[in-house]
Amino acid sequence: MKKWFSVLLGLILLFSLAACGSKATKQADLSKVMDNMKAKLTNTEMMDLTKDDLMASYGIDANDVKQLAIYVDSTGVKGDEIVLLEGKDADAAKRIKEKMDARYQQKEVEMKDYLPEEYAILKKCPVKQDGNYVSMIVSPQYEELNKIYNDAIQ
Repeated sequence: MKKWFSVLLGLILLFSLAACGSKATKQADLSKVMDNMKAKLTNTEMMDLTKDDLMASYGIDANDVKQLAIYVDSTGVKGDEIVLLEGKDADAAKRIKEKMDARYQQKEVEMKDYLPEEYAILKKCPVKQDGNYVSMIVSPQYEELNKIYNDAIQ
């Protein structure tokens, strides 16, 4: 009996420690997050994309997206691309992450031989998923922009 009680107590302790260590994702207004990023950006030749651009640019079904903010280089000679998306649920977020991983790989292929400086920047900027949020922040200012994003969702 004491042995079972000890095992049960150990399991309760283990689960309570695991619960303390988990971080809940905040609710973030991605438009405000993007506005904060735009205020810091040095690339002035960027443009916003909308929900209407999701399928053509990323292969993402707009019905999977709860909110978004997308800002991309408009010149075609820089790899700057900031994509902040929130999936409607966990399954949608998983599908979005897969599409963003594919976009990242496409950027790698496009830049590797033709834009080596931009490729070096890209390699420092991963696609991330935090709960239902998916981001791809490709910029020479990645660290600064990523901090703004992380502060908003974590």
